[in-house]
Amino acid sequence: MSENSQPSYLGEMLKSQTNVYAFLTSVATGVVLSIPFGLGMALVPLVVFAAGEAIAALYVPSLPHFRAKVDKSYRDQARKNARWQLQDEIRKRTESRKMHIGSLEAYNRMVERVESLYRFARDNSARLSLRDVERLDDSTLDYLGIWLAALVIDDRAEVVSLTDVERRIRELDHEIEQGGLGTDVRQLQKARSEYQSLTVRHRRMLSRRRSIEAAMLSMPDQMEEIYQSIISAPSAGGLDSRLEESIARLRLEEDIEAELASDLGEALPSFGSRTVASAAPVRPVPLRQGKSG
Repeated sequence: MSENSQPSYLGEMLKSQTNVYAFLTSVATGVVLSIPFGLGMALVPLVVFAAGEAIAALYVPSLPHFRAKVDKSYRDQARKNARWQLQDEIRKRTESRKMHIGSLEAYNRMVERVESLYRFARDNSARLSLRDVERLDDSTLDYLGIWLAALVIDDRAEVVSLTDVERRIRELDHEIEQGGLGTDVRQLQKARSEYQSLTVRHRRMLSRRRSIEAAMLSMPDQMEEIYQSIISAPSAGGLDSRLEESIARLRLEEDIEAELASDLGEALPSFGSRTVASAAPVRPVPLRQGKSG
């Protein structure tokens, strides 16, 4: 679910398992009653169901607990879709090159820790909320997002040779200096400017790659610290503040987030609003701020 979209709570109520079962029960009851009493009596359970449905439609979609349940379902589905897209794109880009085993192991370890915290939160909801764990789960998508961004940068780096570009700039400098009959100096200067811009963009991209490498190394360790902090001292005071501070450390710098969003937008045009650190993810997405039930 994107930041701006809203689920149809009425539609979710109508599609809920409880509501479907109630409808099927009404139909079955009507069929049973129609055998001894005829078709008229068979309609009574359906009329009662319709009346109850109308009353429920006035109240259920506005109930905070129901809305929270629907919102969580939408967030879970959006996270699942984003994870599949990112993993599929990473798989495609690593098929023709050496697999980043270390990156995959680090990601799997982060996912294992988050799954363990989900179980812990279900058993200790007073100490740790599921929404807090969701925010940590978002960081696993962020990790996939920066991993994909690193692969995108690697693909670009293979296309451009700085040595070749710098050689062409020197050749253009020589042609501009020599001039000669029929030489269009303005076009040569324009070409030189384009090559210089390409050089600047390429070096900036490689610098961004260094930032991504640092983030990919630090995020799994930070996740491990959060996990150990929660599991080792679940009854310690100030868990909310410690968790908030820890999640804040997982966030990427804003300038890196903006660059990654651009890279992932090119790699996954259909990824929608969930980019890295939009989360992200993608923070492919900063991590969600605030705490809800």
